[in-house]
Amino acid sequence: MDGTNTTLSYRPDDRFLSCKTDCILSCGEKLNGRTRPVQLDTEGAVSVVRNASVYAQAGWYFSVTNFFQIPNDGLFLAFVFENPPDNNKLMYLDQVAAGLFVSEVTGERIGNDETLELLIADQPRIELIRQTLIPQNNLIGSPDTSTLIVRTVGAADLNRIRFDALYPDGKVNQEFEGQIILPPGNNLLVFLDPFVENISTAVLVATVRWWELPVKEEKKKKKSVDEKDSQAGCAQGKSDH
Repeated sequence: MDGTNTTLSYRPDDRFLSCKTDCILSCGEKLNGRTRPVQLDTEGAVSVVRNASVYAQAGWYFSVTNFFQIPNDGLFLAFVFENPPDNNKLMYLDQVAAGLFVSEVTGERIGNDETLELLIADQPRIELIRQTLIPQNNLIGSPDTSTLIVRTVGAADLNRIRFDALYPDGKVNQEFEGQIILPPGNNLLVFLDPFVENISTAVLVATVRWWELPVKEEKKKKKSVDEKDSQAGCAQGKSDH
């Protein structure tokens, strides 16, 4: 032995996953009609891309942003997402991000001045529409537009609540990752409310992100003539005994 360290670290060769030989789900086949293979790194780990990033690349990922001053512009910020009944797309809520900056309060400051409440409800009854927003496609330069109608509202009656949480520091970064789904013919309310009542001057900023995918139509399998004949033969055979 010459004392040379002959131990070599394991470094597998780089390779790309193939949708012909590897898991078709990890390859992302059929998204926007294209195949997007993922890559193994030098340690053999598969790179995982969030759905939001993939749908943004396909031009199906959208967002709206709004802000207002308390109390001049209102006491809460509420977005209503309407999926038209004749639409062929589903909305998948991905993320709600918001921040509350309180500059003045009535009386002495307390520990929860910055607290924000995030509430998600479906089928709200809208009483006051403030403005209609234009969703932005997160694939910059994409000609695709959202199929939803998005508005801010000043009054609404809540119906079925899907999510409700408090954020004491006034910072919201809530990931839903597509787990709240809005089908055609339904409305969804995203409601952001400063939880305390002693605020006299504040700014609330919020962004909502989602992706849209076509509704999949179930295809009925047509039995072939040979299959029908085979089943008829089996039935005839059973009746003979």
